[in-house]
Amino acid sequence: MSSFKTNRPNASTGAGERQRYIDFGHPEHHPPFAKDNSVKTSRYSIFSFLPLAIREQFRRNGNIYFVVIGFIMFLGYYTPLFNSAVSPWTTLGPLALVVSVSLAQEGYTDLRRHRSDKLTNNHACIILSRADDLDESTGKGDRKRDPRINNGNDLNIRLNGEQISIAFESVARMSIHAGHIVFVRNREMIPADLVLLASSNDSGAAYVETSSIDGETNLKLRNSPQLPAPSGGRLLSSTCLFNGGSALVGFGDESQQESESIKHAVKRIADMSLLGHRDGVCALLNPANENELPDLESTASRRSPKGTFESIWRNIFGEKDSGEDNHRRVPPEEGVDVHYIATLTSEPPNTHVNNFNGKLTLPPNFPGGRCQHAPLNAENLLLRGAVLRNTEWVIGVACFTGADTKLVMNSVATPSKFSQLDILINKTVFLVLFIMIVCVCSLGGRAVT
Repeated sequence: MSSFKTNRPNASTGAGERQRYIDFGHPEHHPPFAKDNSVKTSRYSIFSFLPLAIREQFRRNGNIYFVVIGFIMFLGYYTPLFNSAVSPWTTLGPLALVVSVSLAQEGYTDLRRHRSDKLTNNHACIILSRADDLDESTGKGDRKRDPRINNGNDLNIRLNGEQISIAFESVARMSIHAGHIVFVRNREMIPADLVLLASSNDSGAAYVETSSIDGETNLKLRNSPQLPAPSGGRLLSSTCLFNGGSALVGFGDESQQESESIKHAVKRIADMSLLGHRDGVCALLNPANENELPDLESTASRRSPKGTFESIWRNIFGEKDSGEDNHRRVPPEEGVDVHYIATLTSEPPNTHVNNFNGKLTLPPNFPGGRCQHAPLNAENLLLRGAVLRNTEWVIGVACFTGADTKLVMNSVATPSKFSQLDILINKTVFLVLFIMIVCVCSLGGRAVT
């Protein structure tokens, strides 16, 4: 497993959290969510290289020994304290050369890590976005469509009589946030921990290779979430199923096991997310589920000291949440017709690769209806670092990103190069010093007597 520097003080570890709430299509930028989807394996920056790298060099007792000897020779050669016939540079010169070569080697190695991090974090990935949002920001940034999907053309879908264009936006891997709807093609690496929503295979299943995570080369099957069978009667749903197409679930009926086209999957997911309903309200706030309403305000206000500082900074300099964001988490008034969007409720980030608990709260089938819950487990989660196999494409919602992903949380910080030989030499230096002190004390005692 690759080693990552998780930078844990600047990332969320889930401490103090019990649950996380993620609305489909709304990218989460602020704590307790990870700042972005970047990973860092390098150990130094431009400013920290010299202090940290020099400190690493003087973990070796031999270097400290020669610095002390050189300093004593310097006092004897350049001051009247005592006389020294040997120039201190005969010791400090070779030491400076050895340390400089070691620093150059360490700097080159870390430069290669920086280049590797840059390639990894800037790798092109695909997310679903509204075409009008993409067109509005064309001249303001580097947002662009991915030409590999649908020849760079948008998908035109109709929701509730309104024509909506969905674009396949090409973004850097580090720009993915929790809540983004991510599109992954065959033989591509999963860019973040995703909850599988749709795939090209039958019943929304997908195959992944997890050799970079657990060393196993056999393919693993991952399934789209499924609604539990109702206790009685029949449930007809056109937007709340994840098994490809509309299906009847009930007594004597078997859900369809058909594969799904990209256009149908995008339409189905857009209809339950902010992609299709900009004014959508979190499904957890549906009054029909009054006995299940969570306390979203207390969850949002539970911040670390760093998160509190960032919140104050945003308020001072105008980086406040938009009115749309506020509307998304405000309970609707009675009698007001609103569109509910699917919400992912998940456990906080943790290191358990083979375990996952959560649920999807889906929009109601009809106005005034109750929201349905689809339970989630590890079979519904695509882990970052896994490679999609034998599946033309998948679509998933980003659950954990960056330092919150299970791959990064199970990785260790880049270790320093300190071999067993260095440990042996450190012990040898202490032995040499002990012998020298014994010899000096013995000769000094004889001289006095």
